[in-house]
Amino acid sequence: MNKVDIIKLINYDKKRPYKEVFYDAGNIKAQIVCLKSGQIIPSCKMNNDVLFYIIEGEGKIIVDSKKESLFPGIAVVVPRKAVSRSISAKTDMVVLAVQGKNK
Repeated sequence: MNKVDIIKLINYDKKRPYKEVFYDAGNIKAQIVCLKSGQIIPSCKMNNDVLFYIIEGEGKIIVDSKKESLFPGIAVVVPRKAVSRSISAKTDMVVLAVQGKNK
C-alpha cells in the first residue's frame, strides 16, 4: 500500500506546469499536475490510457478536436488510441493524472 497526502504535493511554477510523480510501479504511474491560470499542457500523443481527475480549478481539455470543460470533481479518461490531448487552465488548477502503462 502507498498512502500519499496529495494536498502536500501542490506546487506551482510560474514558467511551466508543475508535475510531481508520486507513484510509478507495475502498470501504473500517478502524478499531480499543477497549472497556473493561462498555462497549457501542449497537445501530445501518449501510448497509455490516462485518467485525469480535477481536484481544484477550471479549464478545458481537448482530445482529438473535442473540447470539454474541466472543474473540481470531473474525471476524464483519455484512451491511448487518441491522436492528441491537451489541457489549458482558466484558473489555477490541480489535476491528478494516472497512466496505465503498457508492457
